[in-house]
Amino acid sequence: MKTIVSAILVAVAFGAAAPAVAASAVKSATKPVAQTAPAGLDERLGCGVMLVTIDEVLQRNPDLATKFSKGDSSSAAMMPMFRMLGASGEILLDKAYAEGLAQGQTPTVLYRRGVANLSANFAAGGGKEQAMAVFTRCMAVVAPAS
Repeated sequence: MKTIVSAILVAVAFGAAAPAVAASAVKSATKPVAQTAPAGLDERLGCGVMLVTIDEVLQRNPDLATKFSKGDSSSAAMMPMFRMLGASGEILLDKAYAEGLAQGQTPTVLYRRGVANLSANFAAGGGKEQAMAVFTRCMAVVAPAS
């Protein structure tokens, strides 16, 4: 069950994000990310879970990247970025867990809070556009503008 959910999450995020991120690489170099409110603990947990899950599923199923890129070399070139985001998501998740544990929360409760936040963000509707919005926000959470 977890593998199915993870594969669906990767499909949505990778399918929606890779082409858009690749196409906007030049634009993002010249246009700063819009400032938004700082991420709360639940959002940081959710983003960490999502980014680590994407990285883990892609590491364990390298054929997924080929399947989702459909031979598009710019999408295939996004794999190193997803690996980097997975590592950054791991750091984000570790820090969020440490903060939650310091507040007396259990790891299971923290994980559920993160998944609930992520699920609520995807439940807002919008398909690929919503997936891209969630992914973009998580990228901003993991690497906030200075």
